[in-house]
Amino acid sequence: MARRNIRERNVLFLCADNSCASQMAEAIAKHLAPPQTQIFSAGIAPREIPPTVAEVMREIQVEMSGQHPKALEAVPMEDIDLIVALGEAKEKWPKFPPKARVEHWPMPDPQRAAGEQTSGQMLFRHIRNEIDKKVAALFLDYWRNLAH
Repeated sequence: MARRNIRERNVLFLCADNSCASQMAEAIAKHLAPPQTQIFSAGIAPREIPPTVAEVMREIQVEMSGQHPKALEAVPMEDIDLIVALGEAKEKWPKFPPKARVEHWPMPDPQRAAGEQTSGQMLFRHIRNEIDKKVAALFLDYWRNLAH
């Protein structure tokens, strides 16, 4: 059985504010992505990254130094092959380029939900772990093909 080759060379992780989930996804993807794959993240209305995000990422040896919130205008949209929209389904996403494939990964906003729970850091870890699994699955076929 032939495995598919990764065709998505330019990947954008998009969320409402580019402060948590999309930042985590960008950092993990940069850590796991095949060579020549460019990884971006952006938000509709960027906000600052809470310190807890970098803390929980360091727990899995993924650094986020140099990452900062970015607006969609900072991304070369005409080059994007895959857009991963992270967040709740009710987000209002802009019109995407026709060539880009779009995936939606529904997950709660850890900053909003953390205020409702007693253990916010646990929620950040849970979101990080879910993103880690999904990003690894994105690139799994590429790395499997190298082993054969």
